[in-house]
Amino acid sequence: MTLEKKANIDDTDWIILYELQKDARIKFTELGALVGLSAPATAERVRKMEDLGIITGYRVEIDRKKIGLPITAWIRLSTPKERSARLSEKLKGIPEIIECSRVAGPDSFVMKISVTSMEHLENLLDHLSQYGSSVTSIEMSTTISNRFITQTMVR
Repeated sequence: MTLEKKANIDDTDWIILYELQKDARIKFTELGALVGLSAPATAERVRKMEDLGIITGYRVEIDRKKIGLPITAWIRLSTPKERSARLSEKLKGIPEIIECSRVAGPDSFVMKISVTSMEHLENLLDHLSQYGSSVTSIEMSTTISNRFITQTMVR
């Protein structure tokens, strides 16, 4: 096991990261004005952070309820350790799973799922039962979502 080396980024990079988290579609001219750099210099800093793997992508946030996926749940799945590695690949093929983490402790995986109905959830749980035992929690509301990563978190 190896530990990731912490990237050496400065205060300007942190401001750029914060602003991109707020609005990934911000123009380099506008972003540069916020940090006191030209658009090309700002673009170069962004490209450098992409190359270093600090910025790993850009995405669109979707209101799942508005597209017919009103139920979000968290499923904790416990499976024998020797099956966990193979199961990781099988879970990737289940489209209802929108996030999945392999975890330490009594559970093997924690998954965030999105489904159309309680019947849909029940069918998904029936399918997952072949891999191990699960505990499901229905999401009632979200208190914190996609919190911005800030410089104060790593100091």
